[in-house]
Amino acid sequence: MRRQATRLLFVLASLWLAANAAIAQVDEINLYSTREPPLVEPVIASFTAATGIKVNLTYVEDNLVKRVTAEGDASPADVLMTIGLDKTSQFVTSRLTQTITSPVLDNAIPPQLRDRGAQWIGLSVRPRVVMARADAALGAIHYEDLAEPKWRGKLCMRSPLHQNNVALIAAYLVHHGAGPTEAWLNGLKANLVHKPTGKDNDVIREIAQGVCEIGIGNTVALAQLRADREGDDWSGWARAVKAVPTVFKGGNTHVNLTGAAIAKHAPHPAAAQKFLEFLVTPAAQRIYAAAELEYPVLATADRDPILVEIGSFPADALPIDQIAAHQQTAIALIKKVGFDE
Repeated sequence: MRRQATRLLFVLASLWLAANAAIAQVDEINLYSTREPPLVEPVIASFTAATGIKVNLTYVEDNLVKRVTAEGDASPADVLMTIGLDKTSQFVTSRLTQTITSPVLDNAIPPQLRDRGAQWIGLSVRPRVVMARADAALGAIHYEDLAEPKWRGKLCMRSPLHQNNVALIAAYLVHHGAGPTEAWLNGLKANLVHKPTGKDNDVIREIAQGVCEIGIGNTVALAQLRADREGDDWSGWARAVKAVPTVFKGGNTHVNLTGAAIAKHAPHPAAAQKFLEFLVTPAAQRIYAAAELEYPVLATADRDPILVEIGSFPADALPIDQIAAHQQTAIALIKKVGFDE
């Protein structure tokens, strides 16, 4: 009898220890991020202050997919965070995520800015629009109009093979199909002032300097330059340039995003989901998006004053994952027309 009682006490003690160990484990999560630590740490600190859950941040500069794949079932990652719809969609194609079931996320994030299979969510967006001199009469434009002969020798842009342009061209492809997209690319190429080069910052500078009348760039580049993150010269050029409301005919503005997912083998999936749900609260959205001067995905979140000044760009209704699925076809068309030559 005594032996049975001792055995029972041992079992109960073991269960108690296991239960408390499980509780202790949810007091922290592991975040793998390609977004640099200074950009993530403020919102992490806010989450920990609100919940008591510690976030162990691992910055993965190169190839997050490769790292998590190599770690396999033993990966300690709970949350995966990255920049760009191409890299976000790779989480799914590489089978590194798990389904997220959350009415909170569904209500906060527009459907086109989250995976239709509930594998990842968007956290902030970067509209890619036409830019022109601030004193230009151009008040709005369609992406389709950029190929018109009226812009011959007046357009500047970075390499079409850069991910931001590949995503835009993939969106055009979804809207219009391969034939019209190829014709559009030929029109863009004919309208260039010079071979695509540099970054979006350089496009802004060349517009300000009068090298070209219009260009294509992300609002984040214009916002960061206006915020004096690159020095007085760049700030002055950015003040001389405006972001023009740009939409697809019958649609809205193309946006890229930063995204996050719960890792397939997350040790703490419930706490990981709690972190994602926190990231779409108004206060967290303001902190997260302001770090890079991006637009929040949450419609009710406050925007940085510089973004208010630059303007509003309603996101196109095309699902981001649908755009991502057409990127390789977009690259093939870019190479076919010799756009980058």
